[in-house]
Amino acid sequence: MTASMRFTAFDFDASKYEAMLSDVNNLDNNRLAAISGLIGARAVRIQENRLMVVSSYSSMEDLDAANDAHRSIFADIGQYMTGQPLVRSGEVVGIVDGDTPISDMGYMRFIRVCFDDSKWDVIQSYMDDNLASAFDGVAGLSRIRIGRLREGSIEGKPAIIAAASYDNEANAQAGMAVAQKALAGMAEYMTEEPHVRQGELVWQFRSAESYRLENK
Repeated sequence: MTASMRFTAFDFDASKYEAMLSDVNNLDNNRLAAISGLIGARAVRIQENRLMVVSSYSSMEDLDAANDAHRSIFADIGQYMTGQPLVRSGEVVGIVDGDTPISDMGYMRFIRVCFDDSKWDVIQSYMDDNLASAFDGVAGLSRIRIGRLREGSIEGKPAIIAAASYDNEANAQAGMAVAQKALAGMAEYMTEEPHVRQGELVWQFRSAESYRLENK
């Protein structure tokens, strides 16, 4: 089984942000814990009126099996949305673990990269050989997970999303120089400029499995 991720982005009525966040924080953890294979979920305010929710699963099979639960949870906060959520998902194809504990996460950056699909094996090899060493010792870095989107970008182009977690915004901004250097190493395989969104972590859920994996 390969770990997988789901990315759900949606616009909301900014004037109702506090009410929406209160409803999100009041989600029943037992309801989330009952979703088979769900390792964790996090919500990040990437714009004044836009939220990105990223959830991690043990496998793509678990992710797909949770589709109804996913729709149900987002229906509960549908009153705050001003448009349909954009949902993308895929298997994890790149992993970097930093020194900052998951419990200290406070800020996340999402970088979407569209690429030439015929060069995928080269891109995967580059990430396998270079990412861990490139981010070694980066201050405040907790983790990076890269998902290969099976649906592609919003335009349907082959794409990956890198989700990087830091303890705070200052360290995330300092780490951007490392990210840009890493991206430069595969720039020739990109079909457009990277799309970057980032913001403060405003909510998270961690399963028992998440704590177990962190303490291995």
